[in-house]
Amino acid sequence: MTIDDHGLGYPYEDGSGPVTNTDMKDIPNASMRRIFLVGCPRSGTTVVQAVLASLPGVMSFGETNYLLRLLGQFDRWLRGDPVTERKWRKRLRLAKRKTHRVMQHSIESAFERAEDVPRLRRHWSGRAYLREFCRALDLASQAQGCHCWVEKTPDHLAYVDVLAREIPDAHFLHVVRNGEDVLASAIDGQMRYRKHEVFEGGIPHWVERWNRAVGVHVQHAQDARHTVLPFECLFAAPDEVHRLLCNLAGIDEKLVPGRSGNRLHIADLDEEPWKRGSTEGIPRLPKRKFERVFGPDTQLWIRAHLADYRQVINALALAQPGLPWIASAMDVVTLPKEAAGGA
Repeated sequence: MTIDDHGLGYPYEDGSGPVTNTDMKDIPNASMRRIFLVGCPRSGTTVVQAVLASLPGVMSFGETNYLLRLLGQFDRWLRGDPVTERKWRKRLRLAKRKTHRVMQHSIESAFERAEDVPRLRRHWSGRAYLREFCRALDLASQAQGCHCWVEKTPDHLAYVDVLAREIPDAHFLHVVRNGEDVLASAIDGQMRYRKHEVFEGGIPHWVERWNRAVGVHVQHAQDARHTVLPFECLFAAPDEVHRLLCNLAGIDEKLVPGRSGNRLHIADLDEEPWKRGSTEGIPRLPKRKFERVFGPDTQLWIRAHLADYRQVINALALAQPGLPWIASAMDVVTLPKEAAGGA
C-alpha cells in the first residue's frame, strides 16, 4: 500500500482571514515559543514530550484534547474529509451554553495542581477560544519563568491546519513510528488496560488511523513550521535528536538535559498507567511485540494494509534535507526479511 496524502482544508468558523500578531495582543508574550506535539497514539509522543520537558526554560502540560472538544469532527478527518464550517458553527451554537465549562475542564486536565490552572475568559466564537487556549498556556509558562511550552495531545494532528492559521509562530513536532509497532502496542494496550477504555477500535481501525497519520506527516514535512521526527531516531541518532529539540526550544544545544522544575504535568500515571516508564525523559528502546501479539495470518493482513514504513522514512528524508540523519531510523526497525520491502 502506498502513502495516501489527504488535504485538510479547514475553513474559519466566522469566514474571516488568519489571525495576525496584532490580533494576538491579548497573548502576554509574543516571543513565547509554542510547540504542539502530535502523532498517532502509541508512537512515542510521551517520551519526546518528556525529553523536551527536561530542558531548561521549557514548560510541558498534560494532554488537553482541547481541539477535539472544541471542534469535533475527528471521524471526518480520519476518513480523509475536511472539517466543514457548517458543522463547526452548528456545534458551537448548540453547545454554547456549556462550551466554556468544557473548555475550562480541558485546561484543568493539563495541570497537576488546581492552584496552577489559569482561568479561561468567556468567548462566543471558536477562534476566540483557540486564542484563549494559547493565552492560558502562555500565562502558565510565564509564571514559571519559561520561554517555551509544549502541548502534547496526539490527536491534535487532525487540527494542525486550524492551529497553524490561528496561532502565529506555533511549531508542530510530529512523531512517527513503525506501523507494526504502533499496532501491536495499541492492541496490547487495549487488552491490558481494558478498564480504562483506551485504544479501542480493533485492528482495522488502528491500521486506518496510522495510515491517515503518516499521510499527514508526509504532507506537512516540507512546511517550515512542521518537523516530522521518526521515533526510532531517538536511538539511531540521539545526538542529532538532542540538537533538533534544543533548536526547537530555543536553547543552547550544549546544555545537558536534567530534571526540570518547569514542567507542571506530563501524565497522571494512576489514570494513564500505559505511560509509565515514558515520563522521565530517558528514551528506552521498547521490546518488539508484533510477533507476540499477532498470529501469522493476522501479520500478513496487517502488512498488506499498512503503508510501507520504508517509503514513509524515505519521503520524510527527502522532504527534510536539513535532517539527513532521519534515514537512520530504519537501522533500528526490526522487520523479518520477507517484510523488508513492504507488502
